[in-house]
Amino acid sequence: MNTVFEKMEFCAANATQSDETAFIQTLALLSDANWRVRYAAAIALGDRRDPKAVDALVQALHRENEAPLFTQPKLEGGAHAGSNDPFNVIFPAGTTEETKEAWRRRGRVLQAACLALGNIGTADPAALELLYEFALNQNRDYVVRAAACKALGQIADAESLPVLEKASKDEEWCTACEARKSVQKIRALA
Repeated sequence: MNTVFEKMEFCAANATQSDETAFIQTLALLSDANWRVRYAAAIALGDRRDPKAVDALVQALHRENEAPLFTQPKLEGGAHAGSNDPFNVIFPAGTTEETKEAWRRRGRVLQAACLALGNIGTADPAALELLYEFALNQNRDYVVRAAACKALGQIADAESLPVLEKASKDEEWCTACEARKSVQKIRALA
């Protein structure tokens, strides 16, 4: 397992297996240098739904949260989310490949880790604290905010209701929609 593709394939192939060795290897890949591998590992751990992965996912969220992200480059063309209209990303002259890769990563690993925590469904205090912050932080990419809201609904802890009710008023539709669905789910379980 040497290439990025091989590591990602390993995660996908072992996502629902009960093999403890594969689980430990997937946890280790959550710290891989390549964001695509970390993304695949987070998805696999969410698919596995093993509460033993919560601490590693929380640590991954902290690492990703501290990693530098780069501002949105100028876009030419494009349209609303979900549109098929083409656009070209224009980076300033001299932009390094590392910077471009950090931009490509933006909230993807955070999104995958949030959704993984939701799939696992454990109301871990450290996980909830991060999910609350991500759900309400307007400086976050909307995919992260929406994923945090969805995860809170999957965890279904009634103490999340104030955060979700506030997020349900978000100006960004995906975030507000996921928050509203999560509020309904938690109230239906009460």
